[in-house]
Amino acid sequence: MKYGGKSDIGMKRNCNQDSFAVFSKQDYFCAIVCDGMGGAKGGNIASGLAVKTFASVIKKAFSAKNADDFDEASVKALLVNAVNAANKAVYIKAMSDEELEGMGTTLVAVLNCLCGTFAVNIGDSRLYRQDENSLKQVSTDHSFVQYLIDKGEITPQEAVDHPNKNIILRALGVNEQVEGDYFRIDNFDRLLLCTDGLTNHVSDERIAEIMTGSYASKAPSLKARVERLIAEANEGGGLDNITAVIVGNE
Repeated sequence: MKYGGKSDIGMKRNCNQDSFAVFSKQDYFCAIVCDGMGGAKGGNIASGLAVKTFASVIKKAFSAKNADDFDEASVKALLVNAVNAANKAVYIKAMSDEELEGMGTTLVAVLNCLCGTFAVNIGDSRLYRQDENSLKQVSTDHSFVQYLIDKGEITPQEAVDHPNKNIILRALGVNEQVEGDYFRIDNFDRLLLCTDGLTNHVSDERIAEIMTGSYASKAPSLKARVERLIAEANEGGGLDNITAVIVGNE
């Protein structure tokens, strides 16, 4: 698989609390995006530690046995283990330093291997799936406004400018235990992992156009498409850090 990925501080923040990683070997590919919270120092540490720990668990598992020994159940178990290890690492770090108390991070990750493509999400960083017909959000935001949408108290349009839109209901590292949402993803052309610094400023319709490359006369690289997404988020205000990773086979 090919990818383009970038993280940007945005236009208003003094530091970047987002972290991401992409790594692969012959038989697997993994991408992770995290958006930290808990102050400048805490957010940066939480997201970086989560990415590092999650990645370490994945790499160790694929080093310990052959890629064709994995099936859907064992990949799901591996993702659960990676999430739990990352949650524990961030939680223990937060408990060890009062300046870091309460820090946490979102996490969205994709793992592609011989038996399929799988993903996990915690918080409001998003995973999108694109095929030739449409762009669809795979993940569900663990946020207060999404909770209100699900209850029918507000519409998705009202959520865009809701005063509590930044409140998330689930984050990695805040509690001793965390529950993620797990997915299998089939029949896609491209996947997008991103933080809310992108989706708060760029509409899904525009994201779809940029991901397909239709904004340019000649098909741009995945890296160029990511850079375009981030540029438009900054043009829209850039109120938060912005991270995007596009994964595809082109």
